[in-house]
This record gives sequence, C-alpha cells and structure tokens, in this order.
Amino acid sequence: MKNAIELAEAYYRAAGRTVLHMEEDGLRQDVYIRMPGLVLLARRVDSSAPVAQILNPHFRFPRRRCDAWHLHFLSGDASLLLQYEREILSLPWILTQHGKRGDGRLVKLSSSRFCRLLKACGNAVCH
Repeated sequence: MKNAIELAEAYYRAAGRTVLHMEEDGLRQDVYIRMPGLVLLARRVDSSAPVAQILNPHFRFPRRRCDAWHLHFLSGDASLLLQYEREILSLPWILTQHGKRGDGRLVKLSSSRFCRLLKACGNAVCH
C-alpha cells in the first residue's frame, strides 16, 4: 500500500500537475502537513465567500472574516488529524470539495461534527 505522500503525488500527477505544484499549493496554505501517514493542505476561509475564492489558494481572506477551514487536500490516515483537534475547533466550519463529484460544490460541516466523524472512523484512509 502506498503512503500518504505517494497517494498525494499520484493524485496531482493524475490531475496533470506535478509534485512541485503540490509544494507550491502547500506553501499557500495556513496548514501544510506532509508526512508518510498524512498529507493535509488547509487554509482559513470565509465560508460565505464565492466558491472560486475559497478554492483559489492564491486568494487570502482577512483573518477576522474567516469562519472555516477549507481542506484543499487530504490523504492518508485521517485519524491523525485528531492530534490537531484544538486547532480544528478554532473555527466553526470545515469545507471540503469532492473531486469525484466534479460539480464544484463544497460540503460544509461543523468542526465538532468533523471531529466526531474522525473519532468514529478510527483509521479511515483518505485519498
């Protein structure tokens, strides 16, 4: 089985992007975790902003307007995120986009529900 870094790199290559693009995306995030068990790219956003702004890693929101974490990319053992529970709960919402759906919509769930789901899933692997 591939580790989280290998899964992330494969995902980027399949999207016609390179590992360098992943690194550049990571540096534009508020959180960039890149280790064999977990890859996470996330940043603080305003959940009421247009989707294009939320998805654009170059767009920076004023900190006072941010009410959500946008999970730009997540791969690996999602339960490892629980060590960052305090930081996750520092904003009320989590926003994700499901690439497989391909319609550009964001999923919005409360940070507390997100943490409960992580605890319930245990070693759920994301890719």
